Amino acid sequence: MTDEVILEGFKSLHQAMAQGFDRMEQRLGGRVDRLETTMNRRFTGLEQRMMRRFDERDTRLDDHERRIRVIEAKS
Repeated sequence: MTDEVILEGFKSLHQAMAQGFDRMEQRLGGRVDRLETTMNRRFTGLEQRMMRRFDERDTRLDDHERRIRVIEAKS
């Protein structure tokens, strides 16, 4: 076996490994993109829910004040 044959084998091994890592990186990249999309959708939904609760706050406070007046009137 000559040095050239050994070097050619290492080149082939290097190429196969590089292609394998590239495929893995592409697959993982796609999964990361899908995960980011899912997380963004969930955070957006939670943010909208939180903002609705804040918008309802004044109504709840007004009702609380009304109920306090009714309780005080009964005392």
